[in-house]
Amino acid sequence: MEHESDGDQAMRHLLYITGLMAIFAALAPSAAAQCSGSSPTWTSTPDESSVSSCISGASAGDTINVTAGSGSVTWTSSIAIKTPLKIIGPGASSLTIIDNAGTTSPLISWTGSYGTSGCATISTICFRLSGFTFAPGASSLKQPLNILGTCSSASCPHIRIDNNVFTSAWATTAKTGNSYGLTAIGDVFGVIDHNTINGVAGNYLQFAEESNASYLGVGNYGDNAWAQPEAYGSDNFLYFESNTFNDSGCCENEGTAGGQENQGGGRVIARFNTFNTDDINFEMGWHGTESNGRPRSTRAFEFYDNIVNCPPSTECQSVVSIRGGTGLNWGNTVNFSSGSGMNAFFNLTTYRTQASIGGWGACDGSSPYDTNDGTTYWSGTISSVSGSTITVSGSSPGWSTNEWSPHGAPYSVHDVTQSTGSEITGNGSNTLTIGPGGGPGSWAPKSGDSIQVLRAKVCIDQAGGRGAGILYSGDPANPSSSANEAVSPTYAWFNTFSGGSLGIGIVYPNTLRVIQNRDYYTENPNQAAQTSPTSPFNATTTIGMGHGTLANQPTTCTTGVGYWATDQGNWNQSGSGGQGELFVCTATNTWSIYYQPYTYPHPLIAGGTTGTIVNPPTNLSASYQ
Repeated sequence: MEHESDGDQAMRHLLYITGLMAIFAALAPSAAAQCSGSSPTWTSTPDESSVSSCISGASAGDTINVTAGSGSVTWTSSIAIKTPLKIIGPGASSLTIIDNAGTTSPLISWTGSYGTSGCATISTICFRLSGFTFAPGASSLKQPLNILGTCSSASCPHIRIDNNVFTSAWATTAKTGNSYGLTAIGDVFGVIDHNTINGVAGNYLQFAEESNASYLGVGNYGDNAWAQPEAYGSDNFLYFESNTFNDSGCCENEGTAGGQENQGGGRVIARFNTFNTDDINFEMGWHGTESNGRPRSTRAFEFYDNIVNCPPSTECQSVVSIRGGTGLNWGNTVNFSSGSGMNAFFNLTTYRTQASIGGWGACDGSSPYDTNDGTTYWSGTISSVSGSTITVSGSSPGWSTNEWSPHGAPYSVHDVTQSTGSEITGNGSNTLTIGPGGGPGSWAPKSGDSIQVLRAKVCIDQAGGRGAGILYSGDPANPSSSANEAVSPTYAWFNTFSGGSLGIGIVYPNTLRVIQNRDYYTENPNQAAQTSPTSPFNATTTIGMGHGTLANQPTTCTTGVGYWATDQGNWNQSGSGGQGELFVCTATNTWSIYYQPYTYPHPLIAGGTTGTIVNPPTNLSASYQ
């Protein structure tokens, strides 16, 4: 028999080893891409197929830990999650997920219902996403995250989105279905914390399009949120906490995590964030009950203990710019750099005072949803229009100067021909000056139009001063009647400003229906703390607000004014920073506690209980004289 040569033996061994390796590869999972573990803890490599595999195998409440891999991975399809899960990355600096999932679906979507397994208490995180950098790919035209919960009468699902980085490329990437929001979030509570959102100066970018359309499981479009009290200082909000926003803001409401029925009624709180802003982005703001159509405005907000840095030579936007709803705006620090400024710190704009928008009609005394006095004060036709001044036809009606624009209860021109109208800001003996317009659907009066002078004393869901009203349903809103919303003033206090200029002041409303010391109360810019019960704020002769120790609270007060007692409360558990409680004068010389902030840090961060829900102002307590 002929012996094998050394070369033949080597070749035979090589073929044998290669064959074994092929068999092992077929039998064993790939070391490069895999999901391993079992409930309640899984480990996955960062590729989308392995992460999806872990999600498919996980049970409610499980945690999936994602490894860093090579430090960057591209996902080309979306992942839909319908189980309460926690997906924890290796840290934002260790793994970047590039979203190349295309235009039809978000990169990651989560849906879940409160009261189900893994989502049954307010101290349970139903969905958590932590420790990643997210960047858009070449075909990323949809938001990276889409979250839509289903509430019960007890609460809504609680989420935590934390310690992630969103790259600046999102600001210049076209998106569909979510306006300028990085994410779309609906009908959840919880906290979004310790993230970094990077925008590009001069480009709109908000972190979330946020809604509570079916608040506590009732109705759609935000109707129930507008039928319930604010519940300030409670768990019933989505909190944006301890984030860094660069050329971006926290929240808007123009987009939706579902359909139009899932939009509206937002309840948001931004606290202890840093905003490095530009000339185009507000830090918190939203559309009203108008240009979005049937959905209602965001309902209630708190914005406090944030730092806002306005860059040099920049006219920054108002920090809080809202077109509906009411809230509390306090304890913030605005730092102006050289040559920078801001027209107003807090902007309240009700666009329906200037036009018929979104199917609700103009707030001009003709829409059934507003609070109208039902009187037609004058009828006639337009002779001519010059800019914002209308001259009426026929003999001069002999009006007194500005009789149609009283402070706090202005009248409106209703254009019968066009079924729209606008607030009257002044008048002569035969002329009417209307609001400046500039908003969506602005009215353009024409010669020959038939007009009436009517009055709406309150606009539905106006920006500032109004709270809970009747419960609507359906589309269009039913019943077709006034919202009958309770008085609920907006309060702004303890805000400080350094350098630069604050043009108009703390608050700027665009309508004479929203007035200081009725619909909103505010301190003066950089108002000092109380040195006595009468200085600098005397709650009887000086209308507005003050702050200081409880001992220096004014002993007398006028109904509606507020006082922030800096040495009260125990909600701040961070070990640094201040405390405080807000007292409001509920009757002459009677102070009542109105608001204590929710536990900080948010209990879902701290890992403890969610704290005590403070009753809304309908159940005021601790009164004294």
